[in-house]
Amino acid sequence: MPQPDRIWSASWIENTSCPPGTAPFFTKTFTLDKPFAAASLYICGLGFYVARINGRRVGDELLNPAFTYYDQRVYYNVLNAAPYLVQGENVIEVTLGNGWFNQQEPDAWRFEQAEWRARPQLICELIVDGELTLVSDSSWLCGTSRTVFNSLRCGETYAAALVPSDLHPAKISRGPGGALQLQTIQPIRLQEVLEPVAVIPASRTDAIYDFGVNLTGNVEICVRGQRGGKVTIYYSERANADDGTINRVNISEHVHCKRFQQDEYILSGEGEETWHSEFGYNGFRYTLIYCENAELLSVKARCFHTDLPSAGSFVIDHPLITQLQSAILRCTRTNFHHMPTDCPQREKNGWTGDAALSCEQSLFNFDMHDGYVKWLNDIIDGQRPSGEIPCIVPGTRWGYNGCNGPTWDIALFELPWQTYLFTGDKDILRQCVNAMKRYLSHLRFTSDNGVWRIGLGDWCPPSKRNISTEVLLTAYAWRAYDLYAKVCDALELSEEAADARINADKVRVSFQKAFIGKEPDTQTYLSLLLAFNLSDEPKEELVARLENTIERYSHHMECGIFGVKLMYNALTDNGRFDLAWKLLNAEGYPGWSDMLEKCPSTLSENWRTSSSRNHHMYSSIGDWFYKGIAGIHPDEKQPGFKHIFLRPHIPEGCGFFHAEHRTPFGLMSIEWKNSHLTIVLPENTSATLTWNESQLNLSAGQHTL
Repeated sequence: MPQPDRIWSASWIENTSCPPGTAPFFTKTFTLDKPFAAASLYICGLGFYVARINGRRVGDELLNPAFTYYDQRVYYNVLNAAPYLVQGENVIEVTLGNGWFNQQEPDAWRFEQAEWRARPQLICELIVDGELTLVSDSSWLCGTSRTVFNSLRCGETYAAALVPSDLHPAKISRGPGGALQLQTIQPIRLQEVLEPVAVIPASRTDAIYDFGVNLTGNVEICVRGQRGGKVTIYYSERANADDGTINRVNISEHVHCKRFQQDEYILSGEGEETWHSEFGYNGFRYTLIYCENAELLSVKARCFHTDLPSAGSFVIDHPLITQLQSAILRCTRTNFHHMPTDCPQREKNGWTGDAALSCEQSLFNFDMHDGYVKWLNDIIDGQRPSGEIPCIVPGTRWGYNGCNGPTWDIALFELPWQTYLFTGDKDILRQCVNAMKRYLSHLRFTSDNGVWRIGLGDWCPPSKRNISTEVLLTAYAWRAYDLYAKVCDALELSEEAADARINADKVRVSFQKAFIGKEPDTQTYLSLLLAFNLSDEPKEELVARLENTIERYSHHMECGIFGVKLMYNALTDNGRFDLAWKLLNAEGYPGWSDMLEKCPSTLSENWRTSSSRNHHMYSSIGDWFYKGIAGIHPDEKQPGFKHIFLRPHIPEGCGFFHAEHRTPFGLMSIEWKNSHLTIVLPENTSATLTWNESQLNLSAGQHTL
């Protein structure tokens, strides 16, 4: 069980008379008698909070604290309060939104039935020059704020004309139950502000505003009008220019409420008024805005997400890959709000399988370490005594309903292992190794004579001709044992590693007995055999059969998210980069160019783009840019890019590409330009380059071939 990391003098407090859905606020007046140099506000407000001192918002972080299993672990933040305080009388005010903590609207995942759900609650302490100066307790006053409705998925209503009244003492609460710990993941911050690129005339309303790209956040409006006038904002990924409407059916179907991604502002009538919502975010490209007794003066989109540091880049003289890489970066960023989510509109859920598939490209492109440490804690907190983990994390009891299984559960193994390869940090392995062991105990109990049948398969394929679900599940059961053995090797747990390999071999034998010669050839199946070495058949024969399936589908993909992850790298690693390149460049449906034509700025959940248009589960093609084209592979025996295997491939007609990654030792890069290959290795690193059927050992420095 998580343990608190400090002793608190403050109490949890709540407003027991605040109407459901309304954001309560808490306030306290206090005096600083002498000059001060430093002041820190230790604070946790559930679900989300906005803190103000003397009328000014404290800090630039949004949607704090990070979502967790609140009955297991609760994060607090430490904010620099000194710039907002004065010597003499001060007023602090904290407003609480429902966030993930108190979802009231029914949804498909039953968050309204979450074990932790309760009224919004606050705990905070102010420390000035090392002395405890203020604590939350029953001496604070509380009331109802101008945010008269707020919901993570359904939006907010803000009544600017409302005068908060009925201040009364706050009540001491039991607290959420979880251990208070410092939040160390990078914060959510405003990343960009976008003006509309087009205004579409709308039927029965003012207009639809097109911001040009899919994004996450909200809009800020500036309005003028009479007191009680109202502006309603609807967020959507799709607009129907022919009839001036928006289409939200594809992203609202799982929220069982008439209201969805809808903000409302009720005017005070006092000149120009500027406002944006505070306690949630939306996934959108378009906003339909309806004004009643109000004039809209301006509208801007505010894009915000976790402030993930950049760790790498891939640039190439190929328009399709350039657009793909841009879409991968955008959908990865906009699907990270303190955790990797599947989509930012209808769900916002931390699906484990999606994150496992995208983790390599994410690690190439971003510094994911702190984000993954946080989310792996969530997975561990959600693990049952049996070892079972849910398919959405954090989540409710719904997450154990059968959507979990080896294909999605592999996140518990894949994320720490890949992070270790990229960073060399063994602590992330130590963090998870016991949870992995418990999970493997659960895995044994769910086996049906060496075959696994519970879980999801190759999600969202364009063709019904695809790998059988039990084949994929059994292969990923093998993958769990295989990765656990590698983790134990790294941690010098030799007996555990040997036992894991014995079990992996048993699964491999049962896999061959159950499926080899019986499962029809499909792209995902053959790629799986090659990538995981699950067949004793000659690799050349498997590659030839895989080529047949690709040609049968006219060099298009018949596979879903797992096939994409496996196939490109399996082809490249077995000498058929040319075939992977043809797959990438295939025009028409189903293919990358077709997806990006319909969904230009992010990736869709499926090849037809008929569902969510901001999913990252197909983004694993991005790790192939680094591994397949640039040829960058970390060495398992010398992780953190201490030693690097370089196996670049120059695509037909390619005159230039440049890939770089910031390793723990510094920036490494590989570039193809003017028929020369230039490699830069940071100090204290080395590389083995495979090039023109020969191998070269490279030391730190710049090398040109």
